[in-house]
Amino acid sequence: MKINLKEIKQIAKSRFINSISCHDWDHVMRVYLLAVVLAKKEKADMAVVKTAALLHDIKRAEEMLSGGNFCHALEGAKEAEKILQELGYDKDFTLAVKHAIEAHRYRNNIKPNSLEAKILSDADKLDALGAIGVGRGFLWCGRHGSRLHNTDKKSILANSPHDKNHTLYTEYMVKLRFLKNKMFTESGRKIAQERTAFMTKFLKRLDSEVKGKL
Repeated sequence: MKINLKEIKQIAKSRFINSISCHDWDHVMRVYLLAVVLAKKEKADMAVVKTAALLHDIKRAEEMLSGGNFCHALEGAKEAEKILQELGYDKDFTLAVKHAIEAHRYRNNIKPNSLEAKILSDADKLDALGAIGVGRGFLWCGRHGSRLHNTDKKSILANSPHDKNHTLYTEYMVKLRFLKNKMFTESGRKIAQERTAFMTKFLKRLDSEVKGKL
């Protein structure tokens, strides 16, 4: 079955007119490119991976604007199914893409059962690590008026992303440093370990500079 990725990409991109900070179209393209790398290494169905990657966040902007009143992964999967059905793609392909999208989110309870779903989940998590993760962290904090750096244990325990004391360091301590253990593929784990090491080193350096040690 031939997949018109150009058409799917145009449809997906049109859903990002009101996209917000870290989860904009640039994020989608980073996940797409990384998912392709993982799919080659893991010998996955490239058509499913590419299509799911392009469509995985089509409901993200709406979720953010709604204040998180619905799960963008679940609603995005339903929307992707409708899109692919309208474009005339067969049922098996459509359901494979749908599952990958609904299972990609780190915070929901749907586990990826297919290799393609595992790859999309890994690629999406990897985008929160490494140099990109550092950039995303500061982008988020800047948007919400948060502090540059804060190692206060009370703030870490409180773990409120919208609190001005919530920083990249807080997110690292609560979530990001553990992502390397949440990868589903061997290829994803290797990349995650390298990116986590970079982020760990960066935050140690940042802490030293903030404290006047360097």
